[in-house]
Amino acid sequence: MYTRDIKQWIFSLKEEELILVKQAYEKNFTGMKEATFYQLLARLNEEKVIGKIAKGLYFKPKNNDVTILPSFEKLLNFFTNKNKNGMIVGEKMLESYGIITTDSNQYKVYTNVIEIKTKRFISNLVIENVDVDYKNDVVRKTIEVLELIEIIDNYPNANIEALEKVLKEFSELFKEDILFKVLMAKTYKKRNIAALKIILDHYNVANNLSRQLNTASKYSFPKKIEEALKL
Repeated sequence: MYTRDIKQWIFSLKEEELILVKQAYEKNFTGMKEATFYQLLARLNEEKVIGKIAKGLYFKPKNNDVTILPSFEKLLNFFTNKNKNGMIVGEKMLESYGIITTDSNQYKVYTNVIEIKTKRFISNLVIENVDVDYKNDVVRKTIEVLELIEIIDNYPNANIEALEKVLKEFSELFKEDILFKVLMAKTYKKRNIAALKIILDHYNVANNLSRQLNTASKYSFPKKIEEALKL
């Protein structure tokens, strides 16, 4: 009986619609045991009624073909939800700000939609779980600058004016409590924190980041940011 009910529910979904198992259970199937629901979905996946993307995430196939993943647009929207549940980082983030141009079609995405311990490679997406409040602009800006510090020197032709604009906008929004919330969700190197302090000091933004650093250590600073700030 349970299998029939689940099949009927799947039939009501749109093609390429993604199925987040825990959410689907809590919304539609609390009348059965949660473990039973998971087992039945796994069986329907084996029978190719639904396709599997990652642990706890299935999809209704298009034209009943489970070998074809949902479109890139569907996947990206699912994991980011227009910046409400995730965000693009990496090269595509830099490109969106006009800092670099890239021929890469790969998107690196942080999301709180699914709980995963390791990166997942899905279609053109590299998915990583970072559980923060993406609806908060300051959260996203903080992550963007921490990521930028990490990778900017990989791009010798980076647009310095565009880079400086991003750094200045971040400094105007900076909130230390938000930074610490981000650092609780994702580990960044001490050099990134040290670079963040130099950026904030440059724009005369009060901060206590020195408490997070070892005064005896000398941290490397991205040359491109040094160039952008004219240090």
